[in-house]
Amino acid sequence: MAKSYNKSIFSKLPMRDSLIMFLAVFIAELIGGIYFSYFKGILLNDAFSRTANAFYVLYVKPFRLASIGFVWNPLPSIFQLPFVELSKIWRPIVSSGISAVIVTAASSAFSALLLFRVFTRFNISKKYSICIILLYVTNPFIFFYGMNGMSEETFFAAVIYIVANMTLWMREGSPEYIIKIAFGLTFAFFCRYEAMPFAAAVGIGVLINIFFSEKEKKFIPSNIKREKYHYAEGTAIVLYAPMIYGILLWIFLNWTITGNPLYFLNSVYSNTSQSQLTTSIESPIKAIEYVIQRAIPFLPLFFAFILIRSANKKIFKSDFFILCILVVTMLVFHFLMLVKGSSYGWFRFFSYSLPICIAWLPYELSGVKKIFRPTVFKILCAALIISSILTGRALSDPVIAVEEHYVLANQEGKEISEYINEELPDEKIMMDSFLTSAIILNVKNIDNLVVSSSLNFNQYLDNPAKYGINYIIVPDPDDGIGSLDAFNRRYHYLYKDGADWCTLKKEFEGYKIFQIKD
Repeated sequence: MAKSYNKSIFSKLPMRDSLIMFLAVFIAELIGGIYFSYFKGILLNDAFSRTANAFYVLYVKPFRLASIGFVWNPLPSIFQLPFVELSKIWRPIVSSGISAVIVTAASSAFSALLLFRVFTRFNISKKYSICIILLYVTNPFIFFYGMNGMSEETFFAAVIYIVANMTLWMREGSPEYIIKIAFGLTFAFFCRYEAMPFAAAVGIGVLINIFFSEKEKKFIPSNIKREKYHYAEGTAIVLYAPMIYGILLWIFLNWTITGNPLYFLNSVYSNTSQSQLTTSIESPIKAIEYVIQRAIPFLPLFFAFILIRSANKKIFKSDFFILCILVVTMLVFHFLMLVKGSSYGWFRFFSYSLPICIAWLPYELSGVKKIFRPTVFKILCAALIISSILTGRALSDPVIAVEEHYVLANQEGKEISEYINEELPDEKIMMDSFLTSAIILNVKNIDNLVVSSSLNFNQYLDNPAKYGINYIIVPDPDDGIGSLDAFNRRYHYLYKDGADWCTLKKEFEGYKIFQIKD
């Protein structure tokens, strides 16, 4: 008689255990995040930008969701909206990026809870489950990204959800898992664009399982080869329909609001425009060396799977090939981006193999005979410990982890906002929010600001004096991506030479405040 399964991932686990697991991780990440962001002032630029986008929605008049912007995927900012609203009471919720910390802490806690329940579904002992999850969430990289407000942790949660449901589908064959994977991919897309190559890898994995798994044969009406292809076609439609709809919706929103359906892809603020400052790799060989150096800290668990499979003589099974596709695709994608010159090559771009493998681990461990599980468990724990050591060392290396060391939210912005609050509290000030988020989120009188998400911003840009603008803030065009600022694009001479329609009022490091002449 076939074994009966409860079809939900969230089953067979007492509510008390679930709550303890979630709260333990959430509170630890939240405390760490508040300490670093509020007390130490450590804020990564991308995380701060997501918070700023949410802030514009609620504080830049007229209030509208379109102010969230059409470059970054919107979910990490949308999740912050309830907390951003509370900044009326306590501004550091946004000015210190605490709203983003709450979101990533919750994502990390959800990942731990999800893993706990997947281990339970695969009948792995609680002792093994807790130990492995603890080693994962305390990995220096995973813990840091669970508390720093970046979108990676939310994407990791989506990846774990997708891979977990995929392994359950491979084990049980229930089609409802395909539906869950489909909506998981849609969620992932609205978090990060890496969801697209990941979705391609998932689709290949699903097809491999359909064509090579013995368990899938019972779902195909007959042994006719054509029926298998029809079954694969139908599965692919279900798998990709929600994500395709989500992509088309994103394109439609870009088109109707900005006038450019591919604004997220080719606008002046997009990754394509910023690629002029990305990491330059001289040759594919050097790119491979670059990727290996940054990918290795996240791969010990994958190597442990290879060792276990080799010992069990299961290395050439179709299910393991699926895992290889998932891991390799994400690495190859960022390798190609480097060679193309379209990637900053940040350390975090090579981290996806770890959440993929940790989500796969319950399935892998459940396939080992119980007599061998203690040994396999020790191998897996050793791999996770090695990964923690390697990621910890990499994060402390300013050459490998460049972003984590140097790309912090501009502290100069706080000085400028303090100047505005004290010296120009009632003046109408205009700036492109592309590089001035730290200023905007610390200015007390938001209603006096005209920023990129304000209506008719481009009209104001052509003639600031006509629309009653008193001051403008311009970043240094020679400093990083300052040349992409709207004022520097419209008046390329302004920062260095000034203009006859304005005078220099105040200069800060990397920024100038000009007063508009009447």
